[in-house]
Amino acid sequence: MTSIRVQRTYPHARAHVWRALTDPDLLARWLMPNDFAPVVGHRFTFRTEPGPGFDGIVHCEVREVEEPTRLVYTWVGGPIDTVIRFELEDVPGGTRLVVEQSGFQGVKAWLVSRILKLGNRSMYRRRLPALLDELARERANAEDLRATPPPECSSRHQGAIRRVLTWLTDERSTRGKATR
Repeated sequence: MTSIRVQRTYPHARAHVWRALTDPDLLARWLMPNDFAPVVGHRFTFRTEPGPGFDGIVHCEVREVEEPTRLVYTWVGGPIDTVIRFELEDVPGGTRLVVEQSGFQGVKAWLVSRILKLGNRSMYRRRLPALLDELARERANAEDLRATPPPECSSRHQGAIRRVLTWLTDERSTRGKATR
């Protein structure tokens, strides 16, 4: 049996990495469109371009959710029937993410594992870090706006702007919270 293992450290808080793994909108931005929910037993799909022997749909089921440290789900598509496990750990300066996809059996599955391994390099070395960096910039910009509303606004409007920005920032940070 073959497995793929990726370990990366990101200069971002574990809660932010967790959110990128569990918020379906964010997950779609770095991985694939999906209908994911971080709820044990939830069945969902990832959708991508079809290929030979693959209809472009990956069928999954959430097996474990331990926010914000562990996420496990099945990954069934084309010739593969695997389990993918995400482990997050606080480390100095950020978060270590370990991803392991296991259960590749047979020659076709072995070949698919080689293709996925190449794709994982792009996903975890470029696309996920780029999204995390973009989200960090958005948070910083929202905090700047909240701290300094435009000077031409009256104090009444500045208060309203601060409340809306607080709500937006809090709303984004609470999306994707795991429930059991």
